[in-house]
Amino acid sequence: MRGTQDRPWPGARPVRLGDVSRLKPLVLASALQDPREFYDELEREWGEVAPVELEPGVPAWLVMGQRLVYDVMRNEQLFATNPQTWNGHARGGLPATSGLRPVFTSQQRFAANYADGALRQRLREPLDDAFEQLSEGITAAKVRSFCTLLIDRFEDRGRADLMLEYASVIPFLVIADMIGFDPEDGQRLFDLTRRVAGGGTDAAPAVTEVDRLLGDLVAVRRRLPQRDLASSLAAHPNMRDDVEVAHTLLIVAYSGNLTLTAWVAQTLLLTLTDSRFSGRLHGGRIDLDNAMDEVLWRSTPTINTLPRFARQDIVLDGKHIAAGDPLVLAIHAANTDPRMDTGDPWDHVGSRAHVSFGTGPHACPAPRTARVIARIAVETILRRLDVVLRIPASEVTWDQTLWIRQPVRLPVTFPPPVVSA
Repeated sequence: MRGTQDRPWPGARPVRLGDVSRLKPLVLASALQDPREFYDELEREWGEVAPVELEPGVPAWLVMGQRLVYDVMRNEQLFATNPQTWNGHARGGLPATSGLRPVFTSQQRFAANYADGALRQRLREPLDDAFEQLSEGITAAKVRSFCTLLIDRFEDRGRADLMLEYASVIPFLVIADMIGFDPEDGQRLFDLTRRVAGGGTDAAPAVTEVDRLLGDLVAVRRRLPQRDLASSLAAHPNMRDDVEVAHTLLIVAYSGNLTLTAWVAQTLLLTLTDSRFSGRLHGGRIDLDNAMDEVLWRSTPTINTLPRFARQDIVLDGKHIAAGDPLVLAIHAANTDPRMDTGDPWDHVGSRAHVSFGTGPHACPAPRTARVIARIAVETILRRLDVVLRIPASEVTWDQTLWIRQPVRLPVTFPPPVVSA
């Protein structure tokens, strides 16, 4: 693969992960108004692959160049997703208080995104089949229904926080229903996945609790199947037990909730703060699908991926990658790679060559379904309400997380409905 060879490139810096004493915390990138500043600073010092800190005492390699990100994503022979491959387990692993424990777990997770090779293929096929069987029409109808329900709750007020009351609620309602939960258990699932995403001491117990919640659902669906993901996965011949089904459903709940929330929120934010973007959208020069892809190019929801792990000692961009070293792929950095910049800020219109849905054996299993949900959520709110952001764009704050980029709040105002006499 490009950048991988038996010895460092001439003039490259032959550094190992353990040799670097001071590391930049990767979590800082997501909270910046422009994360590109973070990546540019790293690239000036290190090149396309740089050492960073995921948590105090937990180093990783950050891969930032678009071509290298593609290469690593596509090569599961050299880069594993199974966290049991991490060389940190041999050094005692993580403390009990670490929020990274679900990510670097030493216990095997039976889901495709934690597996490689034949096991990944066996576990991925049921997920692909389950999404293929979903009715796009039914999904779209449910999304519209949920959007209408939420807007009805705050329309009369003339103000709302679209992050708290809309963008973060739509995905959990849709995905919980898609999985097979009733609203009460769906709310519980939503709360648990938020705790997992938040890290800290609550993350690992939340994973255990959500496994139990999903396991109970799968047991019920084996007896009383419905038209939902839990029933489809439970019936698939590739799934050997309820644990595999539950672990797979957790990935759908976790990834779907977080990425869809951020995608909807960022599209709304860009529409409300970028006059050129909103002008082209409302003026018909770009349609909503292309506008949403522009968001993926400029400020992708998944700012960084969960780690891959080197299967053997290799050299990448002149850095010595030891077997078991974690490599985090910087999706935002790859999508905004200046080496790929033509100089035209609208050159990407109509292109879906971004890395936001991944590529290779671990690409997103449901990009079409995700697009349907996010597009309808954005389209419905823009059609129903004439929203205006209540704060300047410069005052929008961003969640400080390792994996997702999203605003903390989206406070807006809008004219309340006119009540006829």
